[in-house]
Amino acid sequence: MTTANSTPMRMRPWYRLAKTTARLLYEALFNFRIHGAGNVPPSGGVLLACNHVSFLDPHAVGAGCPREACFLARKTLFVGKLQSALLHSWNVVPVDLSGKPDITGLKAIMSRLRQGYAVTLFPEGTRSHDGGFQEAKPGVGLLVAKAGVPVVPVRMFGAYEVWPRNQKLPRRGQVDIVFGKPVYYDAMIAEARAKGGAMMKDLYQRIADDVMEHIKALRLE
Repeated sequence: MTTANSTPMRMRPWYRLAKTTARLLYEALFNFRIHGAGNVPPSGGVLLACNHVSFLDPHAVGAGCPREACFLARKTLFVGKLQSALLHSWNVVPVDLSGKPDITGLKAIMSRLRQGYAVTLFPEGTRSHDGGFQEAKPGVGLLVAKAGVPVVPVRMFGAYEVWPRNQKLPRRGQVDIVFGKPVYYDAMIAEARAKGGAMMKDLYQRIADDVMEHIKALRLE
C-alpha cells in the first residue's frame, strides 16, 4: 500500500479480472464507451464524483477508471463471510446510508483517500427518479475539504434509459461514461479558513454545488 503522493498502485490481478469482465459485459450489452479516462490522475487520493441515474453507475465507473477505485455500499449488503470478503476484495467500503451520521464510514473513506486511493462518490446521494440532476449533498464537500484531494467529475450518458431505478432488468442501449479534468479546491478551502465564520459553515455545500456544476458541464465529444 502506498501513500497519497507516491507512485501509482499496481492493480491487483483479482480486481483487474473483475474490471475487465465488467467492461466486456457492458460493451456486449450496452455498446459501452469510455471518454477521458486519461484525465484521472494516475496516483494519489482523488474523488470520482458521478451523477447517479442507474443501477449501472458504480460498475461503469469501475470498468472505465484506469486505476483501482473504491466504492461505497450500504452496510446491509455485507452479509455472510463470502459476500463480505468479495465486496472487500473489490474495494467496497461499508457505510450507513440510512441518513444517520456515520463516523466510522467517514473515517474509512478518509483513510483510503489519504492512502492514495480513488474513491467513487455520487454527490446526489440516491439515484434520480427521472434521469435529471438532483441537488448535491454536502458530504462530498466535507471529504474534499478534510482530505484536500482533487475531484474528477464523471457523467453517465444513456444509463437511465437502459436501467432506471423503477425497472427490474436492463434493456439494450448505448451507455457512455465521461471523465472530466480534475478540479482543485485548495484556493476555496484556504479562503474559507482565512475568513472563518459563515464562509466555513457554507464551505461543504459550496464545494458540493460546484462539483455538480462540473458534472453537468461534461459533454459527449
